[in-house]
Amino acid sequence: MNGIDPDVEGYLAHVVRTLQRDLGDGLVGVYLHGSLAMGAFDPGRSDVDVLAVCSAPVPPARSIAVGEALAAIPRPPSGGDLESSLVTEAAVRGSSAAPPFEVHVSTHEDTPVVDGHGRAGDEDLVIHFAMTRARGRALTGPAPAELFPEADRASLIGAFLSDLDWARELGAAGWEGHRMPELASMAYRVLNASRSWRYVETGDLGSKVEGAAWLRHREPADPQLHALLDAVLSFQRGETPDRPNERAVDALVDRVEAILRKAIA
Repeated sequence: MNGIDPDVEGYLAHVVRTLQRDLGDGLVGVYLHGSLAMGAFDPGRSDVDVLAVCSAPVPPARSIAVGEALAAIPRPPSGGDLESSLVTEAAVRGSSAAPPFEVHVSTHEDTPVVDGHGRAGDEDLVIHFAMTRARGRALTGPAPAELFPEADRASLIGAFLSDLDWARELGAAGWEGHRMPELASMAYRVLNASRSWRYVETGDLGSKVEGAAWLRHREPADPQLHALLDAVLSFQRGETPDRPNERAVDALVDRVEAILRKAIA
């Protein structure tokens, strides 16, 4: 896979083999999405984002076993935690604002495996499905555009709004355990806001880093915004920038939220 570290490539191959072993003929496809698929991966900051699609629902005990098997795979030495959801083909092709999932794995969490049965669903999957169709890579299975339908614009914008709301409510305290929780929180909010604004204005789906670069170009005469973007991009590269102005972060997120709400009014 062009542009991917061999250690990460080997890790992805292990993920695919595990899913093939545990799901057999029920596995429809496995898809890489997010920063790694879009050439914006930073081992110190980025996750390895994977979507797995199965042909039919999986019983709870089996889905948990699949999740535990994925969580147990040693992560690549170069870094990157696994963020992965197993979903049915019906969930992919449906129109839910919060698609159901069989199991979710997040190896940077204290409880890395979350059973999806009996839950309301996950709004973030609307974004993941759209990103996979637009910029994802098939690790096995049909091409993303053959499986993932075109995203509903209003649903996607609604998911972006929910993500911004979640990040605002989480705040720095929610990043406890991160070596720079306040910067991590700020970077997440600024970069997600940039990506969301870019989509609303251009229709382009891309990485958070691409969104920040687009916003810097869009607002060439705003030094405060440039300083904010430079700080969070520096953090994203693994550096230790000065703490950005909290009011500048809130002002950007407020502005983008207003743009998103107007777009679906």
